[in-house]
Amino acid sequence: MIKKVQETLKSQLTQGASPEKLAQSLSAGFLIGCFPLLGFTTVLAAVIGMIFRLNHIVVQTANYLMYPVQIILIPVYIEVISLLVDVGNVPIRPDLIIEAFRQDRIAFIKAYALVGLYSVVLWFVISSVLFFLLQKFFLPAIRKLSKPRG
Repeated sequence: MIKKVQETLKSQLTQGASPEKLAQSLSAGFLIGCFPLLGFTTVLAAVIGMIFRLNHIVVQTANYLMYPVQIILIPVYIEVISLLVDVGNVPIRPDLIIEAFRQDRIAFIKAYALVGLYSVVLWFVISSVLFFLLQKFFLPAIRKLSKPRG
């Protein structure tokens, strides 16, 4: 995974992208990749990339690399939300979530709509803070990648 990110960043640096913009793009991509609803991240990454004039290749690469983490985080979002707000009796185990979706999609949407909405709000709040921290974390490494070796 790290190798893929390094190759993408090096490629973009040689095409004139600034280290600062790449750090923003990488941070946004990683955070978008943690979005709590499946099936929305590609479009969300494209929209955020356009609005903030980020590097689409870096944003989408980081987003796609985060897919396994996104799957792992969904039960975490549900657990945290159920601790903060009464959302009824919704299963947290991934196998039970998948089974509920397969059995009756309308009932699934009714049961999980509020949890999904709260999860998106939680994601937004956490991501807003983490964006700036990740950007500061990635910038030195990207600057180091941009320096010619010799």
